[in-house]
Amino acid sequence: MLGSSSILALCLLAAAPAGSATASDDPDDGLTMPASFQAAGSLENKANANGKTAAGAPKLLPRGQAYEDRNLPSYGSSYESQEGIPGLPPVPDDAPAPLKPAPKPSDDVGEATCSDGSTRCPRAAVYGCPNRADRLRNWLNDVGFDSWLEQGSTLNTLSPRDHSNGPVTFNNRSNEYQLNQAYFRLKRDVNTEGDVWDLGGRIDLLYGTDSLYTTSRGLETFDDLDPKWNAQQYGLAMPQAYAQVFAPWGNGISMKLGHFYSAFGYEAVTPLDNFFYSHSYIFQYGEPFTYTGFIGSTKLGCFTIEAGMTRGWNNWEDNNDDVGFVGGIGWSSDDKRTSVSLNVDTGRQQADPDTNVRTIYSLVIQQKIGENWQYVFQNDYANEPGEGVGGSTASWYGIDQYLFYTINERWKAGTRFEWFHDQNGSRVPLPGGVHRTGDYYELSTGLNWKPHEQIVVRPELRWDWTSTPDLLPFGDGTRSNQLLLDCDVVVRF
Repeated sequence: MLGSSSILALCLLAAAPAGSATASDDPDDGLTMPASFQAAGSLENKANANGKTAAGAPKLLPRGQAYEDRNLPSYGSSYESQEGIPGLPPVPDDAPAPLKPAPKPSDDVGEATCSDGSTRCPRAAVYGCPNRADRLRNWLNDVGFDSWLEQGSTLNTLSPRDHSNGPVTFNNRSNEYQLNQAYFRLKRDVNTEGDVWDLGGRIDLLYGTDSLYTTSRGLETFDDLDPKWNAQQYGLAMPQAYAQVFAPWGNGISMKLGHFYSAFGYEAVTPLDNFFYSHSYIFQYGEPFTYTGFIGSTKLGCFTIEAGMTRGWNNWEDNNDDVGFVGGIGWSSDDKRTSVSLNVDTGRQQADPDTNVRTIYSLVIQQKIGENWQYVFQNDYANEPGEGVGGSTASWYGIDQYLFYTINERWKAGTRFEWFHDQNGSRVPLPGGVHRTGDYYELSTGLNWKPHEQIVVRPELRWDWTSTPDLLPFGDGTRSNQLLLDCDVVVRF
């Protein structure tokens, strides 16, 4: 593993100008849609489509009287109209049709439904449907495994004595090395674009300092959130373990059942789905990380609709036996340059089932601008009566804005600006256990450098501050702002 000095050296290299690089013809990443099987016509139709026509009828050789007087079988009046190979007797009407050559494995002969009605098999009309053992073997062949290693370091100009970056989590340790994630994922992706049933799922394991923020009540922690086996800084978490089934009903319905990441917001736990090493306040304090329950989704044209029931925020076991609702709707333009998603969660989150309901919505808008620019806007709002200071209503809300520029296939630049409001101090922990209303701001700018398709280096400069008078969340509780220089390296295996 890399030490702090090695990581910082990589980051300095990553921050070097990229002027010598040439622009990519297609800088924007795209989504590869699964190709569906297309039935084709018969072999004869293919021949006709290629413009081939039957050759003209061959002329028969002149026949003398001796030829006519031979004792040949009588084929009726059609004898004189028969055509055949020159010099040989004509083909009778009732003669069997010649055998067609067997199609080659590469021939496109369409598909057919197997007798059990559960599988549509390409070339099944000729080669037959696979048996159960073959189908199981094909299913297992689609099971995959991948992993990555994320490690980084954060330089805090305040050099706090407790080595804490205050309310900044994930890269929460200052001036020391962090192994954020040693991530292992076993998965079988489900084809949600076809017209057949499909079954898959995922199991994720995360070891490192990030595990402390992805644990769930009843799994890695007890009901009071004390850890079952994890240490103070490093631990093991299982953020996902679910089965997924696709049913070809209507436009297709996909269902997840188990333990899975929430779809709220723009950022994610997995580093390859984020531009920055650090995370926004909204992601850290305003949204659920994981759910346990079920959620279904379907597509209606350019829209995707989701709905399900869960056991609450970050719960493996429910603390109040009261299920919650989660749902959302997403839209994307035909050219995939604009997308909008709105997610909603509502339910009781406290141990007392008579407490009030917590409700949150998250709106994310993404827009590509030209060939190289991308803009992202996010707005979250949450409300929970009775959970603020002195039993007041707790609410938190904010706005995140991102702007990215793709320099070329190896380099990308980005900026994030955020405002987050914590009403009555229910979300952001402060030194000494103080709960106060506060407005938090952060401005981050950074680069992504891909020296190899399996390696990403992410240097970042981040400035945090608060505009609330006498609120001192940084520098061991002595400062209202801080400057961080951080960098991580993600290696995918």
